[in-house]
Amino acid sequence: MALMIRSQLPLLAMLALLAVPQWAAANLLDELDAAQRREVESGGQVLLQEDIPGKPWPRVRIFRKIRATPEEVAAVFFDYNTARTYIPDLLASRISKKISPCVLEVDYEVDVPLLADESYTARNELRVIDGGGFRVSWILIRALQTKAAEGNLRIQPDGEGESVICYTNLVTPGSGMAKILRVPALSRMQKTVSAIAEKVESQKSHHSGDLARQVAQLREAVGASRGPEPAGP
Repeated sequence: MALMIRSQLPLLAMLALLAVPQWAAANLLDELDAAQRREVESGGQVLLQEDIPGKPWPRVRIFRKIRATPEEVAAVFFDYNTARTYIPDLLASRISKKISPCVLEVDYEVDVPLLADESYTARNELRVIDGGGFRVSWILIRALQTKAAEGNLRIQPDGEGESVICYTNLVTPGSGMAKILRVPALSRMQKTVSAIAEKVESQKSHHSGDLARQVAQLREAVGASRGPEPAGP
């Protein structure tokens, strides 16, 4: 009997590997050095920039903690129609197409300094991550001026009732926007992350009923995307 158990160990190890969810995620704070990690843990915000060959603007990653659960953070962000009420310089946000319960196209209009306002459509996809987290990714579908954009918001639990987030964005602006708007764009991304955190914490502290509605909406979308439970024997 002992020999049989030993002979099955490699197979069991392989099955364990196959059982790891596709969207299992490493700890977000492991992407930071010790000083950056301390800054985030103390309530600060950390901005990292990565130059990409052929791109006029860097890929940006912004880390921050939020005093709310990952589900609460994801629920507020997933309520795309309300984004215009708290994201800086966002004039309009409206879900225009439903691809699936968790994949939605959203029309945005943004106030652009010195230039005409920008209108664009992004496809946003929500996924559940192993360990109690969420990931919302987006890609630009069309825009008046911006050539391309892609990014994501990763949300993970970090202590009791708290989350750590990483907002990543890589934007390829139109030629007329590249030099003029690089610095304002980086500043706006930082303000956007701050606004997300402040909105979630405000919802939790002062608008619990509205937050409950957003959480219910998120759960419904996630449940529908998983499909019906398989029938029993």
